[in-house]
Amino acid sequence: MPKTRVYLSESQKHEFCLYARQNNKLTRKEYVNWIEKQWKIRVDDSTITRILKKSEEILNAELTQPNAKRHKSVTVPQLELALKEFVLVYQDTAILTDAILTEKAKQLADGLGVPDETLKFSAGWLQKFKERHGIRLRKLHGESSSVDTTTIANTLPLLKNICESYPPERIYNMDETGLFYRLEPDHSLATHRLSGRKKDKERLSIALCANADGSHKLDPLIIGKFAKPRCFANINVNSLPIMYRTNRKAWMLTTIFQEWLHEFSKQVTRRHKNQQVLLLLDNCPSHKTEGVILSNVNIHFLPPNTTAKIQPMDAGIISSFKRHYRNLHIRWMLSEIEKGKNVKDLKMNVLQAINYITKSWEEITPLTISNCWKHTNILPAYVSAEPSELPCNSSPALSELAQIVTDLNLTDSMSINEFLNNPEEDRVYEVPDNDKFIEYLIEIYRESSDVHVVDDSEANDSEADDSVELPIVNCSDAANSLEVVRSFLQQQEDSKELLKHINALDHYISLKSITVMKQTTIDEFFNQLQ
Repeated sequence: MPKTRVYLSESQKHEFCLYARQNNKLTRKEYVNWIEKQWKIRVDDSTITRILKKSEEILNAELTQPNAKRHKSVTVPQLELALKEFVLVYQDTAILTDAILTEKAKQLADGLGVPDETLKFSAGWLQKFKERHGIRLRKLHGESSSVDTTTIANTLPLLKNICESYPPERIYNMDETGLFYRLEPDHSLATHRLSGRKKDKERLSIALCANADGSHKLDPLIIGKFAKPRCFANINVNSLPIMYRTNRKAWMLTTIFQEWLHEFSKQVTRRHKNQQVLLLLDNCPSHKTEGVILSNVNIHFLPPNTTAKIQPMDAGIISSFKRHYRNLHIRWMLSEIEKGKNVKDLKMNVLQAINYITKSWEEITPLTISNCWKHTNILPAYVSAEPSELPCNSSPALSELAQIVTDLNLTDSMSINEFLNNPEEDRVYEVPDNDKFIEYLIEIYRESSDVHVVDDSEANDSEADDSVELPIVNCSDAANSLEVVRSFLQQQEDSKELLKHINALDHYISLKSITVMKQTTIDEFFNQLQ
């Protein structure tokens, strides 16, 4: 007789994960015994393994169905995401009845090419959709009035009062910015870059977050257009110090924002050992928190039309980050031109842009971050001392950037201010007119393959992925390259600490090499048996 599989409910999984976090030295068998004692059911070791792999996700998730034992995968994931985005955007500004949601679901299904018989859009289907996402349709409240000068004047005392309950290391701000990662400091080239739909392909959205003393910078959230461009082939994206998400517009969608919120909660809970933290956010349309439960995070929204002056990320942190990125970009351009390439043919790929983004974020020092927070004057008096340097007074200097732009010898050079402050990069999300929103969601969530292959009809289409697959680097080549770096450092005067890192990398490559050889031996053994 086949063995009956036993499942835990969502609330039981949540309780077990809390127990496992506090008792992380136990074996799988001991966890099985604890569950049997607790709920009189016996699970397999494999069940324990599966739950523990998702423990952080389970602990940070909202228990919308605490007694549910299994999650049935949705039939059309793209439709699910699109309809959820519609609800999150409009639930505060319109009365969404069941009839409206059903009609919008049908419109989305038609636009996404879902076959007619796939879903019945019954009352039961809609109820399960709402339960899956914790959606409770509410009555519409009156619109809040626009911010006036009195509100702006009262903002600083209010913020100071809120921040007084937290030490600087537990006060955070997150903000997004767009980045045209291929943008050259040339008017004619930039006009071509930003024309039509090309600017969507060559644009990334980036969310940066840090606390008030600069001691904790979260990995950047980067939103691109392609899930797996050619340049990602042979690359383990999960090993990069980023969170990478995609949609056809590279926008910060509400669904992505809420996913980031849960990741933020997980990180700060672990870092600050379950102490409460404050997260300051602006009123970007995608910043919807209705229905999101975060156990250790208190969110405060800054008043509209005030963030340019009182939001720390806008007070110099993002501009400093972009200065570093533009510096790396134009230095790369200069090196390519010196190799004999034409500036019009230069095409930085997304992977290279990500490498420059992470490097630029690393260059932002705790001092710069702390000064930008102090510059806003929103922190309590005991930490609001005068900044020790101007928020944006960090390298690279403007004169240095200007000189590199001059060295590029472009025909119609931009001023450095134009190059660093493109107003179109301020947009990270937009809600089209009501009658266009369903079309907008269909465009974003339309099914596409992970790897974009260009056919003849797309050869000149600005939507196509034009990056190139990178070759696999074997252990031998990596070791040889490392020896070149080692020799370089041994010839320097101040490289003792860096040489220790070289030894660590050498050890890592050696271990990888042994693993590859073992796998080769195993493969050869089984090939001989065939």
